[in-house]
Amino acid sequence: MRLGCDLLQHCFTSSSSDTFPKDEKLKWQIFHYNELAKATNNFDRCNCRGWGDLDTVYYGKLDNGLEIAIQRFHEEKRQTFQQFINENMILNYLPHKNLVTIYGRTSDEESMLVHEYLSNGTLAGHLQCEIAESSTLPWLTRLDIAIDTAKALVYLHSHGIIHSDITSSNILLDKNFCAKISNFLLSRKHPEGVSANATTHVASDIIGTCGYIDPEYQQHGCLSVQNDVYSFGVVLIELISSKLVNYWEGSDGDSFATIVSRKIQNQSLEELVDPRLGFQSDHIIKKTIIAVAELATRCLQCPLELRPYMVQVLGTLQSVRPKKDKEKPKKDSIEDLTLNKKDDSTKKKTSNDTDQSFKFFNLAELKEATGGFNTSLGEGGYGTVYYGKLRDGRKVAVKRFHEKSDKTVKQFMNEINMLSLLQHQNLVSFYGCTHLDSNEYLLVYEYVSGGTLSKHLDAFSGSKLAWHTRLNIAIETATSLVFLHNSGIIHRDVKASNILLEESFRVKVADFGLSRYFPDFVTHVSTVPVGTHAYIDPDYYQSGRVSDKSDVYSFGVVLFQLISSKCPSVKEGNEFVTLAHFAMNKIINKALEELVDPSLGFDSDKNIMEMITAVAELAFQCVQCPKELRPSMKQVLEILKGIRKGTWGFNQIT
Repeated sequence: MRLGCDLLQHCFTSSSSDTFPKDEKLKWQIFHYNELAKATNNFDRCNCRGWGDLDTVYYGKLDNGLEIAIQRFHEEKRQTFQQFINENMILNYLPHKNLVTIYGRTSDEESMLVHEYLSNGTLAGHLQCEIAESSTLPWLTRLDIAIDTAKALVYLHSHGIIHSDITSSNILLDKNFCAKISNFLLSRKHPEGVSANATTHVASDIIGTCGYIDPEYQQHGCLSVQNDVYSFGVVLIELISSKLVNYWEGSDGDSFATIVSRKIQNQSLEELVDPRLGFQSDHIIKKTIIAVAELATRCLQCPLELRPYMVQVLGTLQSVRPKKDKEKPKKDSIEDLTLNKKDDSTKKKTSNDTDQSFKFFNLAELKEATGGFNTSLGEGGYGTVYYGKLRDGRKVAVKRFHEKSDKTVKQFMNEINMLSLLQHQNLVSFYGCTHLDSNEYLLVYEYVSGGTLSKHLDAFSGSKLAWHTRLNIAIETATSLVFLHNSGIIHRDVKASNILLEESFRVKVADFGLSRYFPDFVTHVSTVPVGTHAYIDPDYYQSGRVSDKSDVYSFGVVLFQLISSKCPSVKEGNEFVTLAHFAMNKIINKALEELVDPSLGFDSDKNIMEMITAVAELAFQCVQCPKELRPSMKQVLEILKGIRKGTWGFNQIT
């Protein structure tokens, strides 16, 4: 039973300047009533897949063969239409593999929402059916469902969004049992200037589903991301027991959390566990279920400050999940996390393509690894990176944030969210982080021994990268950016100091603190301009509208650096100008030789001269304004590969 239905028309407020202004118009597909009536056989009861106080959900199939789920609001609930619009905005501006895809809506008068159809129904439906049937979801499948759900919640919480209605009925399953969170009608967004992890108090009626509502929220009106953590703890127990939360209601008058905690403390967990899961017969499964049950009890603790954050919950679930020899590694790269998969011809299979979990490090462990933060590798706007060596022998780079603030938390959470899911041979690997309740925020990456591209291009470094090495660096960097853009991500801080090089000069792109998800069905995202001045797209800087073409601009600056070995800002006369401005003037005035690093052989090797000329013209196109004149990163990559092969010359580019 849901509470507070009359309050659902609340509007979402922006949690930060990086969210979307209210005057942004979404380009939704508008479905006609007759089209949806035909798809559902005039909303035949046979096609009904569920109903509640607000709506009824129907299965449908469009003329093009696309299977859909239609959320049809009840006639007397038209006041929820504003909430209906809000759900559109959340779901479409937050693309993620584990959030339901929304395809469009009907006109305002009809109030229907069209979602993707997930053939395996709800988690609650599966658990209810299993009570009467002999078959059951295997434990590892259940654990994967928990991990998928946790990933979605980490993503939402990093954007300041509290789902407020995490239930097994709102966890949908596709044909492969991949879990997707649905139903954002009760979701809340933290107000502007309030940390994503802050606790606020609400004076209005409590909303949510009975049994899943956090007691702290129910009793004191404490609104926090930790409300979702409590609800998720309930779902974990449901996965372990195959019994929905209402099964436990009224048992001795105790709360759900008390019942669960007592069974675990009294070492009576077997009374809680579905015996069909192999708890008694499989040592590995038993060990894993115990770990998940203990995690669930931590999620159910009161007061809410005692609970872990969802990113900690996710890390624990990933770390306890057993891997079997016969089991295929689960692919979980960020390309699979977007709403609509795009072609990804740039992705190569490597050991990094398999699902990886990250570790939570304690501060003492990282102090020891870094020798008390003794060796600095570089400093940025938010923190300093130190060299370290873990006890297991791995060399690491540890990013230590300067201070604990709302901005720091946002950067910290954003990097965890991105890097814990991103896996590509040309992206830096993420090993883990400190807990959110630690005294310091630290991120741990693989150590890339060759340093940054900017250091190699520095005239005083003594390093003279050959032209073919530079071209390969450009190609590998472009490959990583194509991967990101195919995955719906804008890096927003592409620059030479964020391009790390191994000893073999293989590229590892780093620093995802400013990165943003970018749905493929919008042309831009409105946000306060961030990044490094000489690399920032002028269109983005002036309009506040970032797009994947903003990364193209920054990459164009990097191309000019590879050609010239110059800094991103150069002195022209008595003033400093951006390298992009300087280089474009040289090209327009047919003085390219004044831009090119003389050590590259531009004047002595015709083949190199032709390649550099072609790359210079490509860079020129990348930095053009308006952004519509620029190529996509995929086109840039194709051109660079053609230049390397000698099949794409200057004349083809112009």
